[in-house]
Amino acid sequence: MSNVGEQYDVQLEFKERLNYTQYLQNVIEAINTALHNEKVSMSKIRTMILNYLNDIPSSWYDPEFENDIKGVITEREIPNLQKWAGVSLSKEYMMKNDIPLTKKIKDVNFFKLKNAIVNLLDRRNMLIRKDKIEQSTGRNLKYESLDELIDEMGEDEESGD
Repeated sequence: MSNVGEQYDVQLEFKERLNYTQYLQNVIEAINTALHNEKVSMSKIRTMILNYLNDIPSSWYDPEFENDIKGVITEREIPNLQKWAGVSLSKEYMMKNDIPLTKKIKDVNFFKLKNAIVNLLDRRNMLIRKDKIEQSTGRNLKYESLDELIDEMGEDEESGD
């Protein structure tokens, strides 16, 4: 019997075996759990979010997502601490020798990145289940009246005799 199950398993396509939507949901839940755990470092959270980005197929990207990704890169100034032989240079020395006191660095806002991914999944209708509801006006468009329906039903019964 187990041989039959293995035979059917081999015939399944990869997409039928892997519930990718469920996988992505599990990853976002793991990230959210890590965000609430004070023992988890920001480095670990950053790595989790970057891995999450890498799990999103590039064929899913849309122009809005690509624009959101550009917005996650931030630029900020930090002190330009220069040392020579282990001793910090003084501000006066740095200014005298045209060494900038600050330097600009580019960084990624990982919370904006996570939000961009969630927004992409929302646009792809992967976050919430949308139930389709059919509504009837109560009017059958084929028949103008109930009499026409009864007449047609009666004709079918008469033709069967």
